[in-house]
Amino acid sequence: MNTDIVIIGAGPVGLFAIFEAGMLKMKCHVVDTLDFAGGQCTALYPEKPIYDIPANPQISAEDLIKNLEIQAAPFSPVYHLGQSAEVIKKTAYGWNVTTSKGTELSCKAIIIAAGCGAFGPNRPPLAGIEEYEGKSIF
Repeated sequence: MNTDIVIIGAGPVGLFAIFEAGMLKMKCHVVDTLDFAGGQCTALYPEKPIYDIPANPQISAEDLIKNLEIQAAPFSPVYHLGQSAEVIKKTAYGWNVTTSKGTELSCKAIIIAAGCGAFGPNRPPLAGIEEYEGKSIF
């Protein structure tokens, strides 16, 4: 599939990138490892209030994502959710991105808006912590 831009990451930054590209009349395909848009805002804390979004003294993570999706919708982004960008190659056209599901996307530019979409727990840097995992550390 040919497009102007492939955005890797469908969190808040990726969703806003769709809007910005759309304003410049560029079409976007968006790849995210999660099965839904919104990144950590949707996956981990949709009810969390966020205080550092311009023109919003306070907004829930869920409402922020809903607003960003509404803002991006007129530009008809194509979402490739539940898959990760695995191979990126330079081509004569620009770039080729192949996803974990074998989707091939040709584009002129790539925006990497991947925060921690493919995230996992971080182990505290404590010596011997492994012996307590699954018992008193989860």
